[in-house]
Amino acid sequence: MTARLESFRYIPTVVDGWETPELPFGALFTAVQGDNGSGKTPIMKGIMMALGHELLLPPDILQHCSQAQLKLKVDGETITLTRNLRADFELLVEGGAEPEVFLSPRAYARWFAELLGTELRELTSKGATPTARSLYANLIVPAFWVDQDNGWTVAYFTPAEKNFIADQRQEVIRFLTGLPARHPFRDKSEYDRLKEIADRTERFVEMQRYAVDRLRDNGQFVDGEEVELELRRDALRADLDSNGQTIEAVRSIAGFFEQDIFKLERDLAELRARAAGLARRKGQLALALSELSGEVEILGANVQASELLRGFCGQDGCQMFAGSEHSYGRALLYLKDQIKDLKVSDRDVTRDERVLSEEIADIEGQIADRRRAREEALSASPEAQLMTKLNALTRELVAVQVRLAAYQQLAVEQQKFERLLDKREQDNAAVNAARQRGGKVETDPVIDVRQQLTDTMQRWLRTLRTKNIRQPATFDEDFNPVIDGVKFSATSHQSGSTRTRIVLAFHAALLEVALNRGGNHPGWLLFDAPQQQELDQRDFAAYAEQLKLLTERFPGRVQLVFSVADLKTHFEATDEVWLPSYTNEEGELRFLGPVGR
Repeated sequence: MTARLESFRYIPTVVDGWETPELPFGALFTAVQGDNGSGKTPIMKGIMMALGHELLLPPDILQHCSQAQLKLKVDGETITLTRNLRADFELLVEGGAEPEVFLSPRAYARWFAELLGTELRELTSKGATPTARSLYANLIVPAFWVDQDNGWTVAYFTPAEKNFIADQRQEVIRFLTGLPARHPFRDKSEYDRLKEIADRTERFVEMQRYAVDRLRDNGQFVDGEEVELELRRDALRADLDSNGQTIEAVRSIAGFFEQDIFKLERDLAELRARAAGLARRKGQLALALSELSGEVEILGANVQASELLRGFCGQDGCQMFAGSEHSYGRALLYLKDQIKDLKVSDRDVTRDERVLSEEIADIEGQIADRRRAREEALSASPEAQLMTKLNALTRELVAVQVRLAAYQQLAVEQQKFERLLDKREQDNAAVNAARQRGGKVETDPVIDVRQQLTDTMQRWLRTLRTKNIRQPATFDEDFNPVIDGVKFSATSHQSGSTRTRIVLAFHAALLEVALNRGGNHPGWLLFDAPQQQELDQRDFAAYAEQLKLLTERFPGRVQLVFSVADLKTHFEATDEVWLPSYTNEEGELRFLGPVGR
């Protein structure tokens, strides 16, 4: 599963509300640029709130904004997260099968874990209490979010009241890199539960493998064809765009006739509807006549029977059946009057049908005449010959786009398949870990991840030209960064730009290792006011360049969002810079402002 940041905005309160425009994220880089006090930090915090993080917003934001809204693109589908800023925790998720409202961090944790491509982990709380605690979103987010106040002091920061999981930092790193939990909360059915999950994942793998193979077989894909198709698509679009005046001229000629044709077709539809109504009416009359004729036959038979029965009387002027004969005669007369009226109505309907049929034929003829006139006018125009070519180009463009869509669908399904393979590996590792009960045993995958983090962080430190470090950085058995032989913490000796560089290197290394292993890192790095003033601009530029190289290895998987007062980083056309667009009463630019200002 691939999740991309699409856009963010604040939604105002009904009265005296503040808002932001919908701010789009860049393909790789997004810079929130503005002077100190312009509201960069509330923007960054709003993104985190919409993701389910729990932190404090400025009172002005809580007073004037009702919601923080973040849009994601998850495997090509738009998902909208809307956080109610007035509630302790209320987050609406829209865009899936049906909207979901989460009213607690625990309820939201399961959905957030699925967003990152895995399932919710139940972990053991500190003190080995019997109550299971989930790895909530607000515990995972600090692994890719650096806040302005405390984030630049340590590699992973959560407030004391949010640090309730045993070996919490290690559990988060294990989660993001795809390692099994260090302290999973176990009960007697834990192994069976994990085995069931692994078996289900195995079935999903096989189903997805079949889907990918079938797409590949049906598509008959050719290496290099997609690039050629993209080039041809761009050339066709350019050719069509260059002939826009010709297309507009032809549309103008056709439009003159289309208005008449549209009116005639509308009249024709009304006449046909009336004709259908008359046909139904005629059918109803025929049915009624048939039923009445049946009644007449029955009454006639009754009259004949009465005449025969009079022979039983044995005398002239017998009145034994006089009452029945009178009743039959009166009913027969009434029915014959009804039949007469129905036949008159049937004759009128038939006449109306004939008139309508003539009108329909006349309008159909007019429509055919106007269409012929349209074609003759188009053929006589100087653009007609060129239009034939443009129609052929349009048909070819549609065919190219359909073929490209097949390649894109294959890419999406292949990516889903690869993610399932990664999840299968994680599930199997969790099953193997569940067989072990206690003991601080380092498995091969754990040792491998520690070594990868060590090597990768050392490379990122070199990219940032980190000085004042005499020994290579390493990671201890609890996944703590060790700098110069000392665990990196808020009280370790590093300061200034060195500490900033270590934090930047840690987050980049964790991201890279997680991507290499097919882990559960979303691919986002969000830095609130990275202290570039303490860094040489060349160092931050080198850091950004390495992130570009990383996204070339993992297309669409990396996004960096950072706030900055003075932007010097070179951006591409697909990147975004957010600037304040509201002015307060003192004439100062702000990211948030009153509705409509």
